[in-house]
Amino acid sequence: MSDDIFYGDLGIIGGGVGGLGCAIIAAYKGLKVTVFEGGRLGGIVTTLYARKIVENYPGAPSILGKRLIDEFVIQAREVQAEIKDERVVNVEKQDDILTIITNEGRYSFRSIVIATGSRPAELGIPGERKFRMKDKGVYNFVTDPDRFKGSEVVIVGGGDTAIDAVHAISNIAKKIYLVHRRDSFRAAETKVSQIVDDNLAEICYNNVVAELKGDKMLEEVVLENVDTKMRREISADKCILAVGMSTNLDIFEDLGLETDGKYIRVDKEMRTNIQGVFAIGDIATQYQLIVIAVAQGAKAAHNAFGMIRKPYWYKDEVWPTEDC
Repeated sequence: MSDDIFYGDLGIIGGGVGGLGCAIIAAYKGLKVTVFEGGRLGGIVTTLYARKIVENYPGAPSILGKRLIDEFVIQAREVQAEIKDERVVNVEKQDDILTIITNEGRYSFRSIVIATGSRPAELGIPGERKFRMKDKGVYNFVTDPDRFKGSEVVIVGGGDTAIDAVHAISNIAKKIYLVHRRDSFRAAETKVSQIVDDNLAEICYNNVVAELKGDKMLEEVVLENVDTKMRREISADKCILAVGMSTNLDIFEDLGLETDGKYIRVDKEMRTNIQGVFAIGDIATQYQLIVIAVAQGAKAAHNAFGMIRKPYWYKDEVWPTEDC
């Protein structure tokens, strides 16, 4: 097949840590690599940790999320990986040609890596979308603590994101309610204990948010006890829904990818059921950790190189393998 058909060797959809890490390794190995990111480079790390310390990335203790992503981008460009600010809308496969379609054009590759990550999950409750838009009171993260100064804030969730949100605004918010559907938290115990010991928030165990109310801006949050189903209204002008992440597979429907619930099914080498297509990070695993996304990106890059250049060590196993 003529090389003129292909824009490059490897197209990577998503410019988070997994996608950028994959690009660095693949380009270092000599592949012509293009990363497509229609949003902000860094994905959830930029959104969630831009001005926060990333505490669990080995070898880089106490590094700000923005600094970590900046280092990834610098290294990717040093090894000549191309980064395009374009939004992917579809992916097509014809014979051995994989084509990424963006809002700007069409690009064909020998292999692609899906690294689209995840996005904040929705509760699907009345008022959620209304007040999430245009800074009307509903958020998923604390990206700007000053936004919550003097506010009555309801924080929903039981993980580290919710607990970190309490700590981030405890000294500037007027009142904080921490709402969790269970009677214990899965976040780091030391952080939870500090909230309890220092009375940083009023904790509402065994409760969920049933509705968000208000005229033009958020004014009240309706809680429902999961056991008694009793409801009560809390006066609040801000609500942080730290209820986890979800994935979006819509743009890959035409490929015929096998999925396992909300994840793309991959084998131990990060290969999907479609020849030449790999998936990494939050879109392919429940372990939403930076270090795992980076490791999977390296593995996908290694195997994409093997599939394209066919060195003596590469084994092109038939899907599915026993280790799926």
